[in-house]
Amino acid sequence: MSDRPFFSILIPVYNVELYVGACLDSILSQGFTDYELVVVDDGATDRSGAICDGYAARDARVRVFHKENGGLMSARRYAIARAKGEYLLFADSDDSLLPGALDILADTLRQSGADCVIYGARCNAPGGVLHAKNPGPLCGTLLTDRRQVVGIILSDSSYNALWRKCARASCFDGRDFSPWFHVSRGEDLLQSTEILENARSFLFLPDELYLYRYNHTSITHSVRFDGYRADFSLDSFVYDWLRRLDFFEEEDYTRYRNGLLDTLVVELKRICRACPDRADRNAALASIRDAAFYRDFLETGYRGSAGLRRAFNRRAVGLLNRRRYDALAFFCTRVYRR
Repeated sequence: MSDRPFFSILIPVYNVELYVGACLDSILSQGFTDYELVVVDDGATDRSGAICDGYAARDARVRVFHKENGGLMSARRYAIARAKGEYLLFADSDDSLLPGALDILADTLRQSGADCVIYGARCNAPGGVLHAKNPGPLCGTLLTDRRQVVGIILSDSSYNALWRKCARASCFDGRDFSPWFHVSRGEDLLQSTEILENARSFLFLPDELYLYRYNHTSITHSVRFDGYRADFSLDSFVYDWLRRLDFFEEEDYTRYRNGLLDTLVVELKRICRACPDRADRNAALASIRDAAFYRDFLETGYRGSAGLRRAFNRRAVGLLNRRRYDALAFFCTRVYRR
């Protein structure tokens, strides 16, 4: 490995002793070898840290750091600060890189000169294999219009994941995200704003390079809705970030709002179906309706939307706006079944 490897692959680790070995093996078995693994043991209480130390003892490309538990974002920022590579990419410790991923990525970066490459992923879910692919028309063209790229990213939450992005090291400017270290959901998009702001060129790849493991105990899939209260702080952060950069126009904000409302309706359905107590369910819905960000940005509702699903979503949002929480619960559980 050279003093400055081509890739730094950043892996936060916390209590994943059953999976971390497979994750590291998937990288160390890649044909492309000019990389380092920056592994951060975020205060794991199982054998995860020891397993990583074993890999470091056998392969000099593996660098392991141990720190007190600070959460996923804390571990990622810790890794970024210690990375030496020309390009940084991310892997969660219970996931894997697919065979040939680094060869494809290195060839793409060398040929295109892109500051950021966004690639596809595969997910092994309980219901079968899911594919997060980039649409064909997006792929193969170097994009330099930041407004266009940010609009694409914000239009589909599947693009939020850091593990779908590889970016030049200069895209990470060392900004302080420590006030957000407590965040357990949505931190990928928050950190992606740094890349989206600093990268000058972007390329979407059609290839699936990453294998996401569905883990029902992970942060993403462990939400409870009894006692749920809305938190729009990350949405407010992104909205303020867009306003500060001042490249979005009104139609961009309309698309962004429509997308946020689509995501919100998914949350409404989950709350209505999962909250066991009517009073708690209605309090959860009221916390959304009465939030400042909802009043200031989302209450306007859908604009220019069409299609059957949007019609159902519009109905759900309308009931929320009118604070008809019992009717909304009936609609989400008895009418809007999908």
